[in-house]
Amino acid sequence: MPRKYHSAVAIVFGILFLLMVTVPYYWSFQSMGETYHFGGFLLNPIDGNSYLAKMYQGWLGNWRFHLPYTAEPGEGGYLFIFYLGLGQIARFLGWSLIFTFHSWRILGAGLMAFSLWRFFGRVLPTERAQWFAYVLALFGSGMGWIGAMFGFFSADFWVAEGYPFLAGYANPHFPLGIAIMILILTPQKDTLVSKWVGRNWFQAFLIICSSIILGILLPFGSVVVILILAGVGLWDLSGFLAKKGQLRNLWSEVFALLRASEGFRKLIWVVLGGLPVLIYEYWITNKDPIFSVWNEQNLTLAPSPLDLLLSFSPLILLSLLGIRWVWRNRETEMRVIVVWAVLGLILLYFPWNLQRRFILGYMIPLAGLASIALDRIFFRHRGTALILLCLTFLLFIPTNLMIVAGGLQAVNAQEPGLGLSSPEMKGLDWLKSNSPQDGLVLASPEMGLFIPAYTGRRVLYGHPFETVNAAEMVALVENLLLNLDNPVQDLELYDISYVFFGPRERELTKKNLEPDFLPAFESGDVQIFDVEDILSEYADEEP
Repeated sequence: MPRKYHSAVAIVFGILFLLMVTVPYYWSFQSMGETYHFGGFLLNPIDGNSYLAKMYQGWLGNWRFHLPYTAEPGEGGYLFIFYLGLGQIARFLGWSLIFTFHSWRILGAGLMAFSLWRFFGRVLPTERAQWFAYVLALFGSGMGWIGAMFGFFSADFWVAEGYPFLAGYANPHFPLGIAIMILILTPQKDTLVSKWVGRNWFQAFLIICSSIILGILLPFGSVVVILILAGVGLWDLSGFLAKKGQLRNLWSEVFALLRASEGFRKLIWVVLGGLPVLIYEYWITNKDPIFSVWNEQNLTLAPSPLDLLLSFSPLILLSLLGIRWVWRNRETEMRVIVVWAVLGLILLYFPWNLQRRFILGYMIPLAGLASIALDRIFFRHRGTALILLCLTFLLFIPTNLMIVAGGLQAVNAQEPGLGLSSPEMKGLDWLKSNSPQDGLVLASPEMGLFIPAYTGRRVLYGHPFETVNAAEMVALVENLLLNLDNPVQDLELYDISYVFFGPRERELTKKNLEPDFLPAFESGDVQIFDVEDILSEYADEEP
């Protein structure tokens, strides 16, 4: 392909990528009827609605985050600033929260595609390898579709942060964070800008600012970047020390090497920018009693080795050939993807509760290393390389197609987990307009997910991680709903303001409340009861 067409074709692939992560949502919103409201999330609606709940807090003017799915809000802290900021933007521009969410998701996906093209162009040895890596990284997945045929739900179906395609499909902070990670890790070249500013101070300023943003978006992204840069720097240093035959002036030469090493310079800048953010986030999540309980139950353990192998095959197998070639040829620019691939695997199984956070963007180094292997095979056996490339796509494309098709099918079937009925939406609108902002609502666990996202009102339970003491609160919610027709004191004890009672609550309790209490709101099969009215009914019935 002539070089002048490379950028144009890269843009075409980027547009195709954006269409693939956008058209399913457009279709889902357009397919809504009068009786069903699509919630806006085709992948992981549990976390998706929690992002909307955070944005709602920002829409109300808050910069201090409080857990919306917990009855006791606590003092809060400066966490999830990105989503609070999106809420502020939505209010300023007059946009809906969900439109703002997806606008930034598409923006992040586009920036991620651009950064991938730039990264591989700087890191990989040939333009052919750059093309292979770019396409594999954008659309790559694993062979989880094989496991799905036997009832095995592997990580490539749900761990969105590990795959650029799923990251761009799921939310805005994953693709934006990954884009910033890649931009920081991309080797720099002499440009007009760097010659104009001199002494790299402008590059330092950009990386420090980027690290602050990355710490806000993806705290573990900062950790991954710091460790990768440290690994690359140590690799350079070890190679230098291995070549030294004498110790005279060793330390002065080591110091000169560190000054000249781009990896070590970037490491210092990333630490200066990102470390203060990480320290604050660690401090607030351990100091605040509510955040600390939330943090303890926020378990994100790594998938099993077999799951990981299935979820990143066939690229993880091809990447082994790429690592061997880079190691034998000592290619400096490509060390970053080798360190990322090896270090990511080690961190993923480091013994602590947040292992899976280190899988962030792991498909990217695998795609780079696999492309090196394919490029070397192509150089010697073109036909074999083309067969391997086609086979690779045929082995992982079904997973992404199953994910997209499964979401669309669920919307078409009007699955309650992905949306709300028209009466439920009217009930949420009534709550938003007629209840105090600090009101606490009792609803089923499933409905409790939507209430903070659409009204900003708190619930006893709504999220498996962001509800403090989640297991106990699920049991409490079910007990309260099952015993609403008896004079219980827990409604008053927990300072509950309203009871949301609709089809999900009826499914849980197998009962109706209308004959016993007069609803403050009613539409179709949804009633909302004012707790003061319920308690007064109890008081009137007592002898």
